[in-house]
Amino acid sequence: MAAPNTVEFYGKSDYDNPVKTAQLGEVEHEKLGTGYLSCKLGDGTKLVVWNHSDSSDSKELTSDQTNFPKDKSVQCYQVIQGTSSVVGVRFKDTTGAENGHYSLLMKLAKIGDVTIMSNMSDEYTIAGVVPRDGTLVTTALYVRDKVSGAYVATGSIYFKWDNDQQKVVVVEQEGWPKKQLKQEDDGKDNFTITLFSTKE
Repeated sequence: MAAPNTVEFYGKSDYDNPVKTAQLGEVEHEKLGTGYLSCKLGDGTKLVVWNHSDSSDSKELTSDQTNFPKDKSVQCYQVIQGTSSVVGVRFKDTTGAENGHYSLLMKLAKIGDVTIMSNMSDEYTIAGVVPRDGTLVTTALYVRDKVSGAYVATGSIYFKWDNDQQKVVVVEQEGWPKKQLKQEDDGKDNFTITLFSTKE
């Protein structure tokens, strides 16, 4: 069994050939299903896993895995606390532009850059990991016109666990581009960000 707050990865299925012990917060890209074929989760941990080329293809693993399939949907991982919440975001545009005309780039702590195209999917893309200790999680946002290359909105969104409501909420802060974007709470720690104007 893995030690508390760690995940043991194995080079073969069925927990054969131990190759790595990962600590809380650790991230690796394109390792699951190739370098690591099984894992054991220590107490207090879970894995958020995602497709390197499509971050909307993500899920949480809360138990030991005897065999990681050679599947793009579980290429990358982050070890997180078992109580932490994984926030999802989708990107909509109501300016009248064609679908995919705008891109939303989010810069996520440890995970890296994630890009969503406007109105192209109703799936939620991983947008951050929020612990339950009250930490404010900041995600930088950049909305770009894919034709002109110009940035039409930039700023940050701030997520925090709310103990009273028992869910992740968005905290109003300076830096949110309120003249161009709005955000809506869709429940289950998922949010919709909508571009409604490109005017400053």
